[in-house]
Amino acid sequence: MARLSVRDFPDNLHQLLLQSAARHERSLEGETRFGLARYLESLNALKPEAASLCESWQRSTGQRLQKLFARLREDNVFPWHERSDLPHLSLALGEPSPATLMNCIDGREALPFDLAKRIADRYSCSLEWLISGSSSMFPYPEIGGDYHEFFEPAISGSGISIKLVRLCTVEDAEGNPGPHDGTLLMFRCKDDKLNIASGYSGRFYLNGHMGGGGHGCLASFVKFLNENRNLQFSEYNCTAPINDSAMWDHHPNYYLDFKHCSQASWLYPLRAGRSPSSIDWTQQHAYMSPKQSDQPPS
Repeated sequence: MARLSVRDFPDNLHQLLLQSAARHERSLEGETRFGLARYLESLNALKPEAASLCESWQRSTGQRLQKLFARLREDNVFPWHERSDLPHLSLALGEPSPATLMNCIDGREALPFDLAKRIADRYSCSLEWLISGSSSMFPYPEIGGDYHEFFEPAISGSGISIKLVRLCTVEDAEGNPGPHDGTLLMFRCKDDKLNIASGYSGRFYLNGHMGGGGHGCLASFVKFLNENRNLQFSEYNCTAPINDSAMWDHHPNYYLDFKHCSQASWLYPLRAGRSPSSIDWTQQHAYMSPKQSDQPPS
């Protein structure tokens, strides 16, 4: 039979082999042969099968669920008195037990489409993102030139309020505003519901740096506001930090939270026909969001 000689074998490994041989009542040669045999067998062991499409989808969906609930907590979506652990989230979503939600997050169970729709409806997240990972975490469609469809649900007596939020970004060293300065976010809010319909205007900015096309689109928007006096609009300025890569991965409450958002005074001069360059867009009043009124007394 073949013989094996190992030169410069480390002393510490030699000592470990001696101790192992003593425990197993084998000679040093026998222990060495046994260890090498087990090692070589492990190299020939069958590799685990690749995950199936279903298993891969379950794992990725569970990761998105975990990311969503973490973002909702970060964006202060839950009032201070409302618990956001998985059992209470399951209860709020109408689940008979927390088992399904927990198993889905762990990737052990497929997320039922019915539960996915309830999550999307309750927390304003994108159903498309939740079940496939495409698009952004929260939907912010570009409203375009037809504002009626977005604002129509907010008729008198519907309990829906319209909040127009202007993003205010920090100027750079040369005094130029950030790329999203003046972006108009639009929200339909109903009572204290967590679900908030969102949208934004990508055709104009609320500042004096627009070209002719932007001014024309802004004039069209102002005309819509003035022709729909039955709709109640309120305006705000938001100074929340804006990350280009995750701008639409925040719940609407991130932009409406009293920490970033304050009531402003630009809507009246805008509707009165003032030139955008003559409006003081940053003038604002103290604003208390619905979430702030839920805070415990200090």
